[in-house]
Amino acid sequence: MMDNTASPGQRPSPWQLVDQLAVKARSADSEQALLFVVANETFALLPYRSALVFTLHQGEIQLGCASGLTTVDRRGAFGSWAEQVVQALLPALSDKHRFSPDDVPAALRAAWQEYWPDTVQMHALVGGGGEVLGAVVYISDQPWPEVTVPMLNALHQVHGLCLQYLRVQRGAFDVLKQLVDGRNLKTRKYLLRTLLALVLLLCLPIRQFVIAPAEIISLDAVAVTSPLEGIVAEMVAKPNQPVKKGDVLFRLDDTAIRNRLESARQGLEVSRAEYLAGAHRAFVSTEKTAEAGVLKGRINERRAEVVSLQDQMQMLVIRASRDGIAVYGQENDWIGKPVSAGQRIMELADSQKMGVNAWVPVADAINMRSGEPIHVLLYADPLNPMTAHIELASYQATKSPDGVAAYRVRATLPAQEDLRLGLRGSAKINGDWVVLGYFLFRRPLAAMRQWLGV
Repeated sequence: MMDNTASPGQRPSPWQLVDQLAVKARSADSEQALLFVVANETFALLPYRSALVFTLHQGEIQLGCASGLTTVDRRGAFGSWAEQVVQALLPALSDKHRFSPDDVPAALRAAWQEYWPDTVQMHALVGGGGEVLGAVVYISDQPWPEVTVPMLNALHQVHGLCLQYLRVQRGAFDVLKQLVDGRNLKTRKYLLRTLLALVLLLCLPIRQFVIAPAEIISLDAVAVTSPLEGIVAEMVAKPNQPVKKGDVLFRLDDTAIRNRLESARQGLEVSRAEYLAGAHRAFVSTEKTAEAGVLKGRINERRAEVVSLQDQMQMLVIRASRDGIAVYGQENDWIGKPVSAGQRIMELADSQKMGVNAWVPVADAINMRSGEPIHVLLYADPLNPMTAHIELASYQATKSPDGVAAYRVRATLPAQEDLRLGLRGSAKINGDWVVLGYFLFRRPLAAMRQWLGV
């Protein structure tokens, strides 16, 4: 057996160098790294001025690497000319390895003397099936002896096999080609079984569902609004405070109405005094009788204004119209805030009639029917799901509290003592029965149709 190891201090033999270069070629992890090894590391075996490595892609020669350079310009004058020369010399590689200007077409001979010496050496990179994957051109000051040809052929055969392996690994459809290869019947059998199992799995029936944000609400809540335009002076009922019918909820500032009422009362007294004076004048002269009637009408007008302002004074104190819980934000958010007539201030909620309010985004909407059960998981108690039943699912999408166009779903809950208004969580809303394939690809298909406009 031949010993391919060199003793310490002794220069390796040429065939030992070939083995070492083959190891470096096999360690390349990409095609570009392999081309760099071919162009630069071969110098350890035979000296040369420069080396050019070309690869063959679909019958077209491309300059891939040059010794001493990290990148090459294929579109430059030299790169384009060199590719044409190698393309012309490629058919003759099976017969010889040394080429001169006489071996190329006349159109390419003019630039030969400018770029290359009279003789260059060229070797093919051959794959396992004998197909040519590329070529290497060596430019040296002196032609190499013929004894070097077997070593270079052996080395470049390893380079060709490595290049073929890297291309096989890099191909995107090579694994698929291997699976459907008719020569691998066992692999094809497993592939067909896997595809059949996948089709059957996609045909499994599944209940369509959507997860939506949910909140515990009262199904029987009355809005409490401001009866007049004014400024909130005091929030008597605290947030989430139980109140009885007739309890004071909040008060509006009475300064403006009280001043107007005082002014109206004084105007009424003035009108009465004017009427008495006019009545005395009517006894003296019959011409003053009509004037007394006008003054009496002014008294009635002032009296009506006073009564109206007195009613408004009573309306400044807003009372509960029924028993319930006062639901609103914070007291400081309302105290001193101007409000208009009819503006909503709070709600009176019945804590005995609890329900769920959910918002289903338009993009996730499914067929939601009244009476269908939904499962609610509260953030405060995620281990104990609750079951509610859909009471109402809106047909028109509105803006949700999160600012998203969504359908409102309201569901009823059975009476529970430890449930508090305002708790939030998520609701699982069930829809129709569909196959698993439709469930998985419904939204991607919808997005594709919107993108394609079909």
